[in-house]
Amino acid sequence: MTAQLLRGVAFILLATVAAAAQVRVEVPGASGRIHVSFSEPGDEGQADRLRELAARLKPVADQLQNFDEVEIVVVRSPREMEQRLGEAGALSGVSYVHGILFLSPLAWQVNPTDEALEQQMTVALVRNTIVRLAGGNRVPDWLEEGLVSVLTRRPFSPASAEVIVRRAPLLLAQFDTEDPAVGYWAVRYFVEARGGLGELRQVLRLLAQRPDSFIENLQLATGTSVGELERGWRVWLQRQIDEERRKREGGVREGPLIKKDEN
Repeated sequence: MTAQLLRGVAFILLATVAAAAQVRVEVPGASGRIHVSFSEPGDEGQADRLRELAARLKPVADQLQNFDEVEIVVVRSPREMEQRLGEAGALSGVSYVHGILFLSPLAWQVNPTDEALEQQMTVALVRNTIVRLAGGNRVPDWLEEGLVSVLTRRPFSPASAEVIVRRAPLLLAQFDTEDPAVGYWAVRYFVEARGGLGELRQVLRLLAQRPDSFIENLQLATGTSVGELERGWRVWLQRQIDEERRKREGGVREGPLIKKDEN
């Protein structure tokens, strides 16, 4: 895996012409320099659009870590995408590999709106920052997905917290999770009850140095055992559930407003 791959955010744009020599343009910004590489002169307009979008949205990822440079590559065909990935086979929808977000032509056709592109760019920038902090090593699902959902403000319903509380303990010690809500509520716990993102930044930096020692890294960064950490998280989570329940029981819904029940 090259350093260029680790710091890249790449987009496949709907195009069919074979790739030529890469043209690279860059602009300095308040939060870093945005590089865009493209193959054909006709891609310049799209490159400008992506560069401006990345410059505007980069502060979302900067909440975790401000990297001076971001690499965007305009890829002209699925074959070129496969070559960059080093993998064979057709890819559709959105694929996230090695810190790079690829938008396939299919995804571009299905949902080509500015809002969709903005959402994908924001998520890509956050994921790219996570990967760079972790040195390209794998990050536990709960940590990566939780940082993405919290930083991009994609909340989960309070009901999802109640499901998590009923699940078996030591969820924070697991690399794999089928429930993305675990990460959302775990990262919110760190942010709201443990002083912000500092401990999670340190976990990612330790993963860059010790990729096979996640539990030890988590304990070093937080200064507590993973069991104690999880118990504290679940106590905090139960408080969120109780507070939400009090809100529901203390009011009756009338149209878009909640009013106190005076009976």
